[in-house]
Amino acid sequence: MKKIFLLLILLSQLFYTTKALENPDFSFWKRFDDEILINNLVESYQNNLDLKIANSKIKESEKIVKLSLSQELPSISFEGLLGRTFASSNLERGGNNFAINNYKLTRFLLPLSASWELDIWGKNRLKTKAQKQNLKMVEQDKNATLILLESTVATNYYNLIKIDKLIELEQELYNLNKNLLTLLIKKEKTGLANKNDILEIKEILIQNEQKIDNLKTKREILENQTGYLLGDKLLSEIKRKSFSEVKLIENIPLELNSGVILNRPDVISAKENIIRADYSAKAAKREFLPSFTITGTLGFNGYNTLSKLFSANTGLADLWVIPSFDIFDGNRKYNFLKLKKLELDRSYLEYDKAVLTSIEEVNNSLVLLKNENKNYRLSSNILEIHNEKTKLELANKEFGLANEIDYILYQSAQILAQEKYVSDKINYIISMVNLYKTIGGVDFIDNL
Repeated sequence: MKKIFLLLILLSQLFYTTKALENPDFSFWKRFDDEILINNLVESYQNNLDLKIANSKIKESEKIVKLSLSQELPSISFEGLLGRTFASSNLERGGNNFAINNYKLTRFLLPLSASWELDIWGKNRLKTKAQKQNLKMVEQDKNATLILLESTVATNYYNLIKIDKLIELEQELYNLNKNLLTLLIKKEKTGLANKNDILEIKEILIQNEQKIDNLKTKREILENQTGYLLGDKLLSEIKRKSFSEVKLIENIPLELNSGVILNRPDVISAKENIIRADYSAKAAKREFLPSFTITGTLGFNGYNTLSKLFSANTGLADLWVIPSFDIFDGNRKYNFLKLKKLELDRSYLEYDKAVLTSIEEVNNSLVLLKNENKNYRLSSNILEIHNEKTKLELANKEFGLANEIDYILYQSAQILAQEKYVSDKINYIISMVNLYKTIGGVDFIDNL
């Protein structure tokens, strides 16, 4: 099998265009030619609560970006003032015993105040960029939720089809063993069968019943799980095709380009996290530089009579540039910068981990796909052999060369082979779904 190496991944990043799964893509699922499956996926996209929560988190992150952007813009406020001053005659001003006579004064102040921190060093812009990167990470979390959702829905769907068929086959096997028991009881009465053969068949019948009950329990659990994924509070019956209608995708590639892992949401998110951490570290470094804030007021300042408030001589305006520089802050900025640099170092490690995890999971998925492909082909051949043997035994029975008991045993062996075939075929499809999930929800048939 072709292994995916880290060096190839790093080189391929220069040339490979990643795919962000923003909207559901049905191209892969349409290859199964199953409208019921597509309808289930659409229903899960519309109603699944995990996906709705992920969408809500994206909206929250968008608001956080806007909040950060607001820090870059000037703020304007209105701060009106209405005051009444009472002063006594002993209120002195200046020297030479100058005193103001007793008076009362009403003051009306209607100014607009503005304040704007000049982002000379780009500190606030970097903070906004960091929040935008965080938004991209949250979007990738949603993509991961979406890929997991559709893969789980599809896996459950095909497992339900498998269980339906296995229950049907196991019931056929139970009926055959029941007929066999009846024949053996008759033969025992004539001395042509012993008690041990009858007891063995009775034990097999009990095992058949247990298997049917276990399969029905698994089916009910899967239906409940799928109902949750589809957001169905009533847990209605899960629609699905029969096993005979299931189609396999032809020409499945058993080896993939090393760049496929770049489509994975965890790898994309880890890359975006490096950029976010870098912005945050740069912004923390620029906190050491002085800041400059422009403040000003514009309005009216009147006394005693409200009607004179808007007179020409009551205008009020001022403009200030206020520099600010921290001389000592208890090493707060220094430790904050160290913290952000540590976050940046960790983000590189997390990216390496995401890449290595992706390599492992994709390689494992390819191994499983190859193995399930081989199992399916072999079980198909074995089933064909049993079908032929059963036909020959039926012909022998019709010509009197075989008895009913022998024919039932051949039928039972055929059903067991069919059960293996059903399991291997569905497991092969599920391995395709698993590979689709591990490479990041990309149609890997023709697109790679």
